[in-house]
Amino acid sequence: MRRFEALKSGLGKHGVSVVALSKDSIEDAAHQKERDKLSFPLLSDPELDVINQYGVEHHKALEFSTGSFTLFGIPLALVPSIKKMAIPTTLLVDEEGVIQWIDQTDDYRLRSNEERVMEAVAHAFG
Repeated sequence: MRRFEALKSGLGKHGVSVVALSKDSIEDAAHQKERDKLSFPLLSDPELDVINQYGVEHHKALEFSTGSFTLFGIPLALVPSIKKMAIPTTLLVDEEGVIQWIDQTDDYRLRSNEERVMEAVAHAFG
């Protein structure tokens, strides 16, 4: 998210605004916005309603949580479960709502490269 904050002035030259969407709760999104000093909207989609409309739900995300088996109050097993997540995705959407460019990865640690984003913006919006 900080990367897009840094790109904000360059994007603004092309009339592009940044809006971020995550599956985080409203409270978590507000905390991240404050922590990272983000000036653009950070929207919350905990049920992945909008994320699913764009088709970017990650269907293979595993989460390990403690199971119900305990010994003297200490959890002894990790239970894998499927966790609903969004695929890290950058969308460039025009004023008509048409997706002009999409960049995504299956690795949640990777995000769009600044140079690629700016090339896509220049190509789509001159």
